[in-house]
Amino acid sequence: MSWTLYRWTWRLESPLFVGAPPAGSLNRCRLYVPSRALWGALTAELARRRANASPSYETEGTTLHENARFTYLFPAECDGKHWRAWLPRYEENNGLVWRREDRPDSKHDITNRQMRLRLLDARPGTAIDPDSDSAEEGSLRETECVLPRWRDIESPVAFVGYVFFKEGFSDLRDVKVIFVGGDTRYGLGRLRRVGELASSSDLFGAQVLLDQDAPMIQTSHLLAHTHLSDQAPKIVGSQEVLAGWDRTKADAFRRTAETPLWTPGSQVCNGDVRKWKISRDGVWKFAPEGSGSHQGRG
Repeated sequence: MSWTLYRWTWRLESPLFVGAPPAGSLNRCRLYVPSRALWGALTAELARRRANASPSYETEGTTLHENARFTYLFPAECDGKHWRAWLPRYEENNGLVWRREDRPDSKHDITNRQMRLRLLDARPGTAIDPDSDSAEEGSLRETECVLPRWRDIESPVAFVGYVFFKEGFSDLRDVKVIFVGGDTRYGLGRLRRVGELASSSDLFGAQVLLDQDAPMIQTSHLLAHTHLSDQAPKIVGSQEVLAGWDRTKADAFRRTAETPLWTPGSQVCNGDVRKWKISRDGVWKFAPEGSGSHQGRG
């Protein structure tokens, strides 16, 4: 089995909210788009396009799981000709920082706080008490959102990532607009694809293996949530447990992972390059030595 790899860019046309664990009355927002959120948005768009009556979301979602793999999307700025993504990375002395993909050294790194100041704004909101037609007590909240334009430079905000297609799969080539994240019914999270899919031979500079049942990446820099493994090398970074909505299950809210995952930006100590498999939900798994020498199980 073989895969083809493409780089794609999505320009943000309205504020975007992709939820992270809250802090008090503040609904915090991630600075990247996880694969699962992207898969959900693409599933919804394909299902609505093909619906004669009610959309078949489960059918379209399964088809995407079987024929495509998605990387996370990361914020990008335009330098006049190209969209340059900013990627998270954990440094042992500095914690979480962000580095633009075309700047290989740490000289121009910025802190996570600086990155959030460049991208985010907060939107107030409250629940209304129907009896008094006023704000319900204790319901006042603020919600962080990624802005459509960078605060400090003359550039729109875009999100850049990669998509793997099984040979012959082309269902997504004509999808130009999607709605990602929370509150999309109010117009949030509108992304428009910029240009055509660009064939690629690497993933943010990392080598890829395309002749496996599941695509593999050779890197020391984790750019997705990644499963813990006793066989994996020592990693520096942060961990969290993911949870989300699953409308196809009786219990709609469930944990996506029961154990903590390494967060995007985590690094293999000493910069050792290892192999990682992209699973159906976009989460990475450690692939022991020998996994990339022949076709393995996905």
